Amino acid sequence: MTAKYFIGIDIGGTKMAAGLVTRNGKILLRRKVRTPSKCTKKVFLSAVINLVRELIAEGDLTLKDIAGIGIGIPGVIDPVHGKVLLITNLPLSGINLAAELRKTFKLHITVGNDANIAALGEHRSGLGKNAENIVNISVGTGVGGGLIINGRLVTGSFFAGGELGHMIVQMDGPKCTCGKKGCLEAFAGRWAIEKAIRAGIAKGEKTVITKYAQGKLKSIKSKALRKALDKHDPLVTRVIKEAAKALGEACVSIMHIIDPEYIILGGGVIEACGDYMLPLIRKAAESDTFLSTVSGCIIAKSSLGDDSIILGAAASASQGR
Repeated sequence: MTAKYFIGIDIGGTKMAAGLVTRNGKILLRRKVRTPSKCTKKVFLSAVINLVRELIAEGDLTLKDIAGIGIGIPGVIDPVHGKVLLITNLPLSGINLAAELRKTFKLHITVGNDANIAALGEHRSGLGKNAENIVNISVGTGVGGGLIINGRLVTGSFFAGGELGHMIVQMDGPKCTCGKKGCLEAFAGRWAIEKAIRAGIAKGEKTVITKYAQGKLKSIKSKALRKALDKHDPLVTRVIKEAAKALGEACVSIMHIIDPEYIILGGGVIEACGDYMLPLIRKAAESDTFLSTVSGCIIAKSSLGDDSIILGAAASASQGR
């Protein structure tokens, strides 16, 4: 009997989420746990294995019911072999994650960059379902990207394609974590938003964000940013406007280079603040006079939300199965 289900896993710096997904892309069960911090590779692998086992048990299933497991994870990933080439926040650089998990589960397992996997999810189940060319921008702690061109996920010659967070949007702009100046992520990543807010506070700007962030200004949750926006907080509003403008400028470059049908924005910052940011992003993009009369590109918020990586990971695992 053909196995009925796939498991999609979204591994992030703070949480790991898994979903039991049908062959037609419906999530039946979800499970979420905290990502283990400052641990060994062995401890991390055990956490992923336990997450899968708990999801299967919750569905009253066995491994025979699972056709494959797909994983989306931040970093530079070799999706052909399922190897993590480079990752900064998790103890997995150099590990063949697919091979390690295959030892336990004896299943087809795929691993890909989380933003690339999210793009695949949007293409299979989201706004880009009937499109040939889409770009996904994930705005969370950092900024990631994924490209679907002519119906296929593009990862590049060395598996680092789609790193839209490190496109330059302002020469000599703020320094990014990659070492360059003026990257999109240095304006729109949540770490950059937090840094700009702290700088504003240090200069004496008035704000309510300290209250909503419970004094934890080194890690401000996206929901706290939204609450401050709702109160028309001048500091947070200014910083978020700058982030939205940078995203809009990035969209202009993307439209010129790829000419996609959709640019889809997702991630925690967009989930929380997208209703405020999207009109500003579109306005910045529409200011481009070169393509404004011919481009039909739609800039939109993801319809899948947090499910894009789970669905994309499951779709990756389902290819050829």
